[in-house]
Amino acid sequence: MLCKPRIKSKELLIFESLNSRMNFKEKFVQHYTNLKKGYEGEVLFDSYIEKLQCDCLILHDLLLEEQYGFSN
Repeated sequence: MLCKPRIKSKELLIFESLNSRMNFKEKFVQHYTNLKKGYEGEVLFDSYIEKLQCDCLILHDLLLEEQYGFSN
């Protein structure tokens, strides 16, 4: 079951908006391309996951942090 829909990042939305209005320098073109391909890959992966026949929860953009500290 999909718990949270996939949305484009703010950065990707900004690049998409500006792409038709201006010519980016090469490093920005590469960054925009990476963002776009990454999002498209995530959407494709989501389409595969939706076909699973199991009782599970699907969470997108979940960030788990781990603390590396030992108390003495």
